[in-house]
Amino acid sequence: MRSISVGSAPALVPLASLEDLKTDLGITDAQSDQALQRFLMDATEVVLAFIGRPLLSQTWQDQVFVRHFPRTLSLLVGAYPVQKVLGILRNGTALSQDEVDDLVIADECGEIYRPDTERPFWPPGRYEITYQAGYQPPASQDDGTALPGNIPRPIQLAIRRVAAASYYAEGRDPALKSESAQGIGSTSWVTPDPTLGGLTPEAAGLVQRYQSSGIG
Repeated sequence: MRSISVGSAPALVPLASLEDLKTDLGITDAQSDQALQRFLMDATEVVLAFIGRPLLSQTWQDQVFVRHFPRTLSLLVGAYPVQKVLGILRNGTALSQDEVDDLVIADECGEIYRPDTERPFWPPGRYEITYQAGYQPPASQDDGTALPGNIPRPIQLAIRRVAAASYYAEGRDPALKSESAQGIGSTSWVTPDPTLGGLTPEAAGLVQRYQSSGIG
């Protein structure tokens, strides 16, 4: 299978809310907003790199080869969740729009099934599948109305955890994980782990299930 993006890549924006991060940190004023937005963008890039596959909504075209044996019950595409199948060619011949509309799509895993229960297997051949897949990032309409998008909450939470770790590390030795003061107590910090691509252990655990090597 080979997946090719169609058109330009979507613009990268912070995939977690500034307001949610400020709530996590107990911040009520706007003095740190610019720095927090920077931490959120950096954290977004780190989390997406750890996941290692495209997540934002985009149009893709996959080539899938189906052999005579073993028989193929589903066509597996590389980007997901699948929003919509736009068209399928088999050996250069397009499936009708009705056939495309009737397809059964397991959107969260990128599998496409035929609706025919008596003949469920895909015929052998070379398939070209054009489809839209990915999550919608937060955005704003022209009138200023905020659109929250549909980024999974575990991914948003992981980004906030990494951003919070960066916030707490600002201005201190990054190698320092705890400190204590006699008669006052001790303070410890969760720090990013280089072996986890710069994520905290909690953040890595939150997004590990979204990792895949499906795009290639």
